[in-house]
Amino acid sequence: MQSHKMFLEDIYEDPFYLIAIYASIDEYRMAYLLNKLLQLRLKRETRDVDLSYKNFQAMYALYSYKDARNHSTYHLVSNKFKGEAIKILSSGSLFKEEEVSPQEIHLVPEYKKADFFLKIEEGIDDKEFRVLVNKINQISQVQAAHVVNIEKLKSKQNLIFE
Repeated sequence: MQSHKMFLEDIYEDPFYLIAIYASIDEYRMAYLLNKLLQLRLKRETRDVDLSYKNFQAMYALYSYKDARNHSTYHLVSNKFKGEAIKILSSGSLFKEEEVSPQEIHLVPEYKKADFFLKIEEGIDDKEFRVLVNKINQISQVQAAHVVNIEKLKSKQNLIFE
């Protein structure tokens, strides 16, 4: 019997736009401001984006909105997780010794300073997208927002939310 191998490069990926947002506010506040300015209805998903690491599990807040009229989907995701990594120093005795150290882990490590990402799937053209980025930059709590080139992004698999 003949075997068939699939490589990751063979898998078709739906195109999407990505905006890095720099704002030192909570994720629910960012979702509220985007909803107000862009007439979206971003709502918190019941499940966060979770990534497993060696010493802990990181959880990133995810807000989504499906615009049926324009056939587009918006996802607002936090880029930073602040947690504590536990390192076991000794477990040979009755009580195990653990070292707890605070960690900040990023969903997209290439953009460590970005606080959020707004991912837009389908239903938007380049001109509308540029207008959207300019509107986000007008929010007073946003220090900056810019387009992310997803072709150069190494960790775009972290942005698959289904």
